[in-house]
Amino acid sequence: MARRGSAITRAGIATAIVLSATACIPTGPSETDNPLPPRTPAEPSPPATPGHTSLPTTGVLGPSVDAEASPAGLECPDSDALTDWDFVAVDSHRFGAICVGMTFTQAAAAEPGTAVVGERQCPWVATLVESDGLFIQAITDPSDPDSPIRFFRMIYEGDPAKAPPHEMPATAEGISIGSLADDVPAVFPAATQVRQDDPSRGPRIQWVVEEAADHYYVFDVADGYVVEITWGVSLEGGTSGELCGL
Repeated sequence: MARRGSAITRAGIATAIVLSATACIPTGPSETDNPLPPRTPAEPSPPATPGHTSLPTTGVLGPSVDAEASPAGLECPDSDALTDWDFVAVDSHRFGAICVGMTFTQAAAAEPGTAVVGERQCPWVATLVESDGLFIQAITDPSDPDSPIRFFRMIYEGDPAKAPPHEMPATAEGISIGSLADDVPAVFPAATQVRQDDPSRGPRIQWVVEEAADHYYVFDVADGYVVEITWGVSLEGGTSGELCGL
């Protein structure tokens, strides 16, 4: 089963990925040295359960949860780990060395030299990466922006089918923006497909994966590709709404 983007799980592109909003994301090994597999679809996935629709949230993306209640035991690496070749940038409880359960202040300390600051209009949203159309954000509770991080979100403003694979952070399984939609259930057999009747952004199809206890990946898919990824705690129903719903 071919998966687009498997090479990007290594530290060649993850070494300094959590940088300031204007910094560039290092590229990984060249395709000549480590060629990517061709984009061939995975085996057809089982059809979604008819009528399986998760309830949309109100106001902003995702349910309100207490991030401090996240199960213990999930490793939160220090920034030195980002230099390891086998380091994976995206895990269900973290992005780089910034983890669910940290405040923005703690996140900035985990990544020395990185400003992790809530946006002026939406102080519960902090942009960790903004580079060539790629955005990765950390989100706390809108009712208490100084509370711990609940989840992360990665979006790409360009065509997902043309997203540069060595610049897209990926899970350990090689899934990222631009991956084939059918690859998600192929590498995550327990994934559940849900349909969001999102009042803010229209109907959305998502694959929801519980990667660790109460820690989830939510892969938005459209036109055969992964187009958006959200990950963190208490996302079992998928996501809907806007991050900055003012």
